[in-house]
Order: sequence, then structure tokens, then C-alpha cells
Amino acid sequence: MNRREALNRVAILMGGAVSAPTIMALMEGCTPKDTASTPFSLSADYQSLVAEIAEVIIPTTDTPGAKEAGVGPFIETMLRDCYSDAQAAHFTKGLKALESKSKELGGSFVSLSSEQKTEVLKGMEAAAGAEKQEAEKVKEIDAETGKVKDDGKGAEKVTPFFNIMKELTLFGYFTSEIGATQELDYVPIPGKYEGCIPLKEGQKAYAL
Repeated sequence: MNRREALNRVAILMGGAVSAPTIMALMEGCTPKDTASTPFSLSADYQSLVAEIAEVIIPTTDTPGAKEAGVGPFIETMLRDCYSDAQAAHFTKGLKALESKSKELGGSFVSLSSEQKTEVLKGMEAAAGAEKQEAEKVKEIDAETGKVKDDGKGAEKVTPFFNIMKELTLFGYFTSEIGATQELDYVPIPGKYEGCIPLKEGQKAYAL
């Protein structure tokens, strides 16, 4: 199984826990855009920032964290090859907003304490929830007629920054070699199919 197949299976298993753009991106497959005139890319500072955010979401414990699993570069590749330009631009806008919030606490996100980083991410998560609710209101009701006005021909709906960041961190980590073999229970030769297996207390989930 290659990584794309693993991503598709994770997307199916996670079901409603991931946003529609992510499911569509993974189910439709990704197309390298290296030949595009203006391919999406993150600056060096934003590459470090994305890797740091991912490490806060999945830190190093008794197993390697998101940085060692290469989640930062994975997210940049996914945004470039699998998401629309509008979604990628919205993600970059979210990084800028996150840095602004960090400066209110005394510096760049990378320089903050663990507690401050967690505080910033909780704030971004709350903002993502509010953004999603506001988008639902705008697309459903016309202020003048009170009727549903979204005919599907309007501007592209984009998923809030934090939601994409969290989804891609989970995808990247659990489909990486580190995530699959050290965080999950990896069985290289699974043998026969068994539909029901008793789990022991504290047992890890099986890798796909």
C-alpha cells in the first residue's frame, strides 16, 4: 500500500471528523503542481512555524513527535498539490493571524512557552468554530428575503485555518513511518483476516 492509499483509508475511517475539502482532496487524489507558474510554497519562517504548531498538537513523549515524523513538509506538500489556491491562501492568512496572537503574548509562536503556545492554539480553535458558524449563516439566509440564497455558484467555501492544520497534522503523523510503526500497532505480516479481535488494556490501535 502506498501513502496515498493509506491517506484515503484514514479519511474514510475518520468520516465526519474531517472537513469536506480534506476528504475531497484525498479521495480525488493529488496532482503535483511543480510546473505551475506560481506554485504554492511557504516561507522558511512559516515552514518552521507549521512544524512547531504540529509538534504542539502531537508532541514528543515516549514516541517521536510530529517534527521528527516530517509533518511540517507533509502539510506544505498537501496544500500545494491537493488543495485549491483559495484554501492554501486562507491557510497562510491563518498563520499570519496566529503570529499576531502570539506577539500579544510577547513574541513569535516558536519563542513562546508551552503554556502560551497551547493558549494561542486554543484561541485559534475557538476562532475556527466561530468562523464556521458565521459561514453557515452567510450561505443559508438572505438578509432581505429570509430565504436560502446560496445556489452553489458563489465564492469557494474555505475551511478555517486551525481545522486544516489539525487535520493535516493527524493525517501526516499517522500515515508516516514513525506514526504507523511506533505510535500505532504495526503488523507487517497481518496474516488471515479476523473481523473481531479482543483488545488488551492499553493496547495501541492497529496501523492501516
